[in-house]
Amino acid sequence: MRYRPFRYILLITVLLFSWQACDSEDPSVNASRLRLKLTDATSLVIKEFYVDIREVSVFLVDTTSEEGEWLTLDFSGSRYDILKLRNGKTVQLVDQYVPAGRELQQIKLVFGDDNMLQTNTDSIIPLYIPSELEEGVIIDAVKMEMRLNTISSMVIDLNAALSVVKTEEGDNYLYPVARAFPEVFGGKLRGYVAPLEANPYVKVIQEKDTFLSIPERENLGDQMLMFQFIGLNEGDWEVHFVPDPQANFRDTVVIVTIEQGETFNIPTKPIRLKRLSEE
Repeated sequence: MRYRPFRYILLITVLLFSWQACDSEDPSVNASRLRLKLTDATSLVIKEFYVDIREVSVFLVDTTSEEGEWLTLDFSGSRYDILKLRNGKTVQLVDQYVPAGRELQQIKLVFGDDNMLQTNTDSIIPLYIPSELEEGVIIDAVKMEMRLNTISSMVIDLNAALSVVKTEEGDNYLYPVARAFPEVFGGKLRGYVAPLEANPYVKVIQEKDTFLSIPERENLGDQMLMFQFIGLNEGDWEVHFVPDPQANFRDTVVIVTIEQGETFNIPTKPIRLKRLSEE
């Protein structure tokens, strides 16, 4: 009987130690979960655009001390054809726990040597990394707080049309132009355009911001093309529907108002472009 209290104390001590050990090894404790995704602002003259991403880091600032540090994320590296990521499509780069109580302010991407593009004329062009970007490209992000026990998604929007520079010697370099924003940032714009033979692209403009999209069929039998933009600032946007010049259709422009957290759906009937011969 004299030994029983000692046994209970010993058992409780072991249980507490085990709980603390498990707690310290659990990455979800006192953490926030970060998901980092990649999407594309498209190009009209590029058919395929492969980027070789080797390393991803984020700059996190402590919300109490205002001190910040770079955190290299658990990313093994991969090559992506970003032109497949248009009209709101994304691919996930990272899904991991990071310290809570931090604010994500910047993202750094380190690129490898396996970057290339293919033009609409089927020319394959290697893309070189300039020496000043070998250590990585830093992207300023719309700030996102990493809250405890919360999943937060950040989207990197890489603009293919602006990310290639050709030198006088004829070499092509990858100078990534990108923006980064929380997945819940701003609003979305979605709609349809017809007919197929107009072969249009869609351009949205608000002050200094201009984004392009090449609409696509959602299903093979569709007789109209779907387009979508994500992460748009609130306010009025001009939406330009620009047909292929050789198709003999008229340009069309509409104004839409984007609201935070909302999707603006252009009416269910598609925007139907008129031929130049029509009144």
